[in-house]
Amino acid sequence: MRSIAKVISLIKIEWSLDLKRPAILASAILQMAVMAMLSMLSMLSQPEKAAKIWNSLFWITLIFCTLQAISKSFLTVSRNRWIYWNQLSSPGQILWSKIIYGWITMIILTLINLLLFGFFMGMPVIHMFAYIKILILVTGGISTIFTFIGAIASKANQAGFLAPVLSLPVILPLILLGIKASNKVFNPILVSSVNKDILMLTALDGLILVLSGILFSALWKE
Repeated sequence: MRSIAKVISLIKIEWSLDLKRPAILASAILQMAVMAMLSMLSMLSQPEKAAKIWNSLFWITLIFCTLQAISKSFLTVSRNRWIYWNQLSSPGQILWSKIIYGWITMIILTLINLLLFGFFMGMPVIHMFAYIKILILVTGGISTIFTFIGAIASKANQAGFLAPVLSLPVILPLILLGIKASNKVFNPILVSSVNKDILMLTALDGLILVLSGILFSALWKE
């Protein structure tokens, strides 16, 4: 119980820090709005492929507009704050607080992106419940990777440039599986294979969490 309380208190600290620097999240939302509007204009010439183009543009917008907003949880941490946190909490508590807060932030930004795309271009998703499950699983894995890569990049110079370079190749399998699964929810009849894709995404999220926990302990000691 004490560990859970510590994680919750660390999440509250993250929230209070974001309230003091709202520009990062605001810029991500602004970028999403601009990308949604530009996507609407680009789709006008190909209405017959609207659903697949809508889905592809949705994921592209989500990845590039949320990268900085999620990875900044470690990129903005100075060496002195690393030492201070090391005295207050264990590496596991720090990591879980960052991952949980990043996941919550990512889900909120994903829902905002979904609303913006729905506002500008309509909502072609037929099976919304399955689509939401896929979004939560994919964004959870993405936020975990962005958070962990942000921790690695924060140890190097020019961390703001290093984080995207390290993150994008790692999230590629997760994104490809997410796009493959999400394309199936646009069909009038939901094929049963989407359940296998959801199980695969769940397994990938679990693997990412386990590997992040193992590697972060070694990183924290540096």
